[in-house]
Amino acid sequence: MKKLAWFLVAIVVFAGVLGTSGETVAAEKRIVLMWAGKSAMPRKVMMGFRARLRELGPDMQVKTHMDLKDMKEAERLFRDYEQTMDGIVFLRSNACELLAHTNPKIPCFIGGCNNPQDLGCVQNLAAPEGKITGVTYFVPYDKRFQLIKELFPNVKSVALLAEKGHPAAKIDQDGTREQCARLGIKYQEVLASNVKELVEGAERLAEGVDLFITASNKVVMDNTTSLLAVCNKTKTPMFAYSHAPVKRGAVAGMAARDDYLGRLLAESVVDVLINGKPVSQVPVKTDPDPEIGINEAAMKSLGLTFPPAVMAKAKIYK
Repeated sequence: MKKLAWFLVAIVVFAGVLGTSGETVAAEKRIVLMWAGKSAMPRKVMMGFRARLRELGPDMQVKTHMDLKDMKEAERLFRDYEQTMDGIVFLRSNACELLAHTNPKIPCFIGGCNNPQDLGCVQNLAAPEGKITGVTYFVPYDKRFQLIKELFPNVKSVALLAEKGHPAAKIDQDGTREQCARLGIKYQEVLASNVKELVEGAERLAEGVDLFITASNKVVMDNTTSLLAVCNKTKTPMFAYSHAPVKRGAVAGMAARDDYLGRLLAESVVDVLINGKPVSQVPVKTDPDPEIGINEAAMKSLGLTFPPAVMAKAKIYK
């Protein structure tokens, strides 16, 4: 009987040691969350990320570097943290470009970026082949143009407004151009480095296009109001590849939900660093149900009506 009692005590103690060990491993995990340049998108991703991480890995230590001056500073910090952290959350498309030319020593998690396959840092989104996984705001362009055709069935020509040199701009160019060719829509574009070039380019094309499309680039999103002043003169509607322009007056748009992607990103970090899953078993995730946005005031001012089925599932901005 005594032997049995001691055996049971031993089991309890051993289980306690294992439990303590597991908690310690989780608690000791340290990550850094960082991005270079000023942008609202990574902040929204970060909010969703932190909320979900508090639920799944509350003991994980997170160090944050927001709005780093440039990629040179970001790369220096990245190399330092490779030596001291268990994982790096590196946001924005410029991070993907950097990671495409590095061989990370520790797991890296991307987000707030366009298609990482096109940016060169992950070749197989379903089964990442290296140490990089995460999330992307990429939405298939055929899905966006399906919505465009529902909202603007008579569109014959479009002009894409994008930031010159932005790593995500070429992806938006290629995807938009391909869909226009498929649907027999005339494609034009404005690539601008600053607001002056952007507005002048829009003014040059405004009389000859049925629809402006704004890319998800900082120069474009930050100057939506100036672009709308051009559009309003010719009553040319604006469709956005991101949320912010719709809030500010673009008539419609479709984009991934940034906070939702942040939550998915936290789940990937926990899967790899706490649950021990290989990166190859943690796919790069997308938003399965990107949000449609409709600016009702802009719709009415342009004399447009949209299908009730679209309006019913859209987020309406007054």
